[in-house]
Amino acid sequence: MVAAKKISKKKLKEPDEFITFTERTFLFVRKHLREVVIGTSVVVAIVIALSLFQMWEKRKEAEAQVTFASAMEAYQKATSSYGETTGQGLKEALGKLEEVAKRYPRTGPGKLSYLYQGNLHLRQGSYDEAIKAFTTFLDKGGQEKLLRAFATEGLAYAYEGKKDFAKALEYYQRAIESAESLPMQNAHLGAGRCFERLGKREEALASYRAYLKAAQKSQESNMVEHRVALLEAKK
Repeated sequence: MVAAKKISKKKLKEPDEFITFTERTFLFVRKHLREVVIGTSVVVAIVIALSLFQMWEKRKEAEAQVTFASAMEAYQKATSSYGETTGQGLKEALGKLEEVAKRYPRTGPGKLSYLYQGNLHLRQGSYDEAIKAFTTFLDKGGQEKLLRAFATEGLAYAYEGKKDFAKALEYYQRAIESAESLPMQNAHLGAGRCFERLGKREEALASYRAYLKAAQKSQESNMVEHRVALLEAKK
């Protein structure tokens, strides 16, 4: 029979590292139980709050889409070339778009509404309000190149309406540059008008030709061709 191996007092006194670590952890938790519970509760509360916020944002986005769709119906009715544009129709559409921006400022539709508000202000000849709306869209409306180019072009129209042709020209050129390869023939046309108003005939001709190169044949393009012929005759 094999005799049981005797364990020395020294080995009995040597600590088991895992047990010692576990004990230390247990003692720490017991000593700081209140802090641990509070810390865990805070983390859980943050996770719950973030989840609720995301759910709330999704709900708001969905609500904004519905309200924006209603506003766009009024907008299209007020600006349709097939219908009679009335001051009351423009006012109604503008009010609905302003409601979208006010109630849902953080949503995509809320931000996009400023672009359409600017267009309606232009139609009403409210150039300062148009500038404010287009500027707000550029500040809040994201990085979609074409939409930003349209807002910049809208600023150009507003400044041209205010007879500030130098400022208008600046924004027409910005719109053309920001659109890159996207068609911006109307911005070329606007730039041509501003160059002409500023007495820069050659630059006006270059802008008008750029417009004609991009534009389809129409009554407007015929008028621009006639304008080019008149400017060339002044050489």
